[in-house]
Amino acid sequence: MKNTAILLASGVGSRLGGDIPKQFIELNDCFLFEYSLQTFNRHISIDEIVFVCHPDYIDFVKNIIKRKAYTKVSRVVPGGNTRQESVSNGIFSISNEEGNVLIHDTARPFVTNRAISEVIEELKIYNAVSTVLPAKDTIFMLDNNMCAASIPNRSSLACVQTPQGFDLSLIKKAHYLALKQNINTATDDCSLIMNFNLGIIKTVIGDDICFKVTTLEDLQFAKSIINNSAGFNSN
Repeated sequence: MKNTAILLASGVGSRLGGDIPKQFIELNDCFLFEYSLQTFNRHISIDEIVFVCHPDYIDFVKNIIKRKAYTKVSRVVPGGNTRQESVSNGIFSISNEEGNVLIHDTARPFVTNRAISEVIEELKIYNAVSTVLPAKDTIFMLDNNMCAASIPNRSSLACVQTPQGFDLSLIKKAHYLALKQNINTATDDCSLIMNFNLGIIKTVIGDDICFKVTTLEDLQFAKSIINNSAGFNSN
């Protein structure tokens, strides 16, 4: 079964601030988006990469891919106005009928080989798989007045990460149904599978290091990891 990775680098990074989207910030000798791209490009089970890019940076990304020989990248496609639209652009650029798709946010630079491998392994049984981290803290459900309304049992709670993996035909169906029903604000792709009751979502344990760079503090933490590791080890 062919494994295609869709890497998302089409956001504007408004919460981080600055003049350029966060994925194009340079950390040492690489741009932020390259750290996850390197890991997927080197992974033995990844056959193809579709890179979904902010439209203003397409030529820039193509030059980086060519110069640094990211050989598994088959195409660079423009992103949309929302994450969901960007994913849709990526999956519908894949012409083959069958296969697996792994969707990953390049704002999570430190994805591991282990997580990618476990998602692919679970796709042999399940049609939808997500990496997650079990909740470490007690969670409050809040009411409209920002008061605690309930406290769910944290043993059944988990924080969603990427990569998320899907049967190609299933995720295409989910995005097609969302388009028909004018749903365009899904913040992850498993939510579409659940919304349309398309199947079971299997989870695998992710990694603490696979955090999302959202704030300036996250960016500084990413810099410290890179500076202190003499090159990130993605195993």
